[in-house]
Amino acid sequence: METLKRVLDDVREAFGMEPKYTKLSPFQEAKLLHEFRTFYDMNGDGRLQWKDFEMARDYICEKSGWKPKSSKWNACRLLFADLWRNLLDAADGNIDGEVTKDEWLSLWTKILRDKRAFDQGRGKKCPPKPPEIEEQLAPSILPDKKENAAAKEAPSKEVEADDFPVPQWFENYIEYKFSLLDRAGDGILDKEEFEYTLNDAFNISPKDCQTAFRLMTKNGEMTIDKKYFRTLALQFYLSNDPSDLGNFINGKLSYDD
Repeated sequence: METLKRVLDDVREAFGMEPKYTKLSPFQEAKLLHEFRTFYDMNGDGRLQWKDFEMARDYICEKSGWKPKSSKWNACRLLFADLWRNLLDAADGNIDGEVTKDEWLSLWTKILRDKRAFDQGRGKKCPPKPPEIEEQLAPSILPDKKENAAAKEAPSKEVEADDFPVPQWFENYIEYKFSLLDRAGDGILDKEEFEYTLNDAFNISPKDCQTAFRLMTKNGEMTIDKKYFRTLALQFYLSNDPSDLGNFINGKLSYDD
């Protein structure tokens, strides 16, 4: 069904008409599939099952130093169970107890469709399609030049919070992502926490993490608290603009690979 909707959208766009069905761009798909593979599909079989969530949960608790029965350990177990139930409700289209990559992408497509309807209800026109990612951040993916070039590409404008009313499970998901990175639990994400968590637990390059953090904080001008992180997270999951700072919340500078 999603494939048919994409075809219908392509036909409408070819005739200069507004797409009826929201679809993910290749850039958005690349971001979301990176999230799928890196943080949840622990055995790499292309589908999420409860055992994947258990493995991810236990791995994160171990890497974070959260001892069994501790408050953070208990909170993590409860959160993963809640996320799994909500993920099945929202994404498991054929009700087989697992979520495939296509179902994962369909989940975010549905949210984007709701957002389009919300924006149109406010009379907000959909933004024009942005330039390709190569034009926006091409220097940032060149070997040995990523750090300096990517920093120069950081946009100077403020990132505004999105008031789109996301589902409660999505809010919980963003809260989990922040808690995962905020190792000190003080409500402020610093560079050392960001780099350590993503490198130690998920093997993201320390250099890329440092650059990503500098971009998101605008060279230290912005503090990443829960409110600002929510704005960044909404950009990551919902935006198709390669220049948005939220694209860097996972410490990755490019999604071309």
